[in-house]
Amino acid sequence: MTDMPRYNPGTPDYQPVQAPVAPPVMNIVFWLMLAAGLMSVVAAVFGVMNANSSTVRAQVEAELAKRGTPVTPEMLDTVMAFSLATVIGTAVVSVIAYVVLAIFVKKGMGWARIVAAVLAVLSLGQFIGLAMPGGIATTLQILLGLAAVALCFTGAGAAFFRARRDFKLATKGR
Repeated sequence: MTDMPRYNPGTPDYQPVQAPVAPPVMNIVFWLMLAAGLMSVVAAVFGVMNANSSTVRAQVEAELAKRGTPVTPEMLDTVMAFSLATVIGTAVVSVIAYVVLAIFVKKGMGWARIVAAVLAVLSLGQFIGLAMPGGIATTLQILLGLAAVALCFTGAGAAFFRARRDFKLATKGR
């Protein structure tokens, strides 16, 4: 019985790959994205106040009349309610997107960085038809989002995303 092999794995010949640790800049990115979401809420409050104003109501009524559409109070109320719902719905989706993307970007998920970059570029379209004072919050929202994305693609942020990708590839088969 002494000639029987025994199971003794000993020490492994490889060192386990360590998961990369997020650099401090990723905390800054996280808070910038959350601040952009907060500015989205502030801009929505101004948007709701603007959409409920008598000035906007008169502009909508004039535009409908200019198109030759008979304007009834019910139609005007419907258009105003739809614009309010649009402002509120857009704000809710925007805040959810900022929070979800901030969480996943902080974890180093490459897809979240790409989606955040696309949304940051698309948000530049908000500069069209910008009205004050709500425009200040919208401008801050856009700038905060762009700054967060820029930090993800430069310096320590870019190195962190590369390290996360390499870590995933190294541990894929395990």
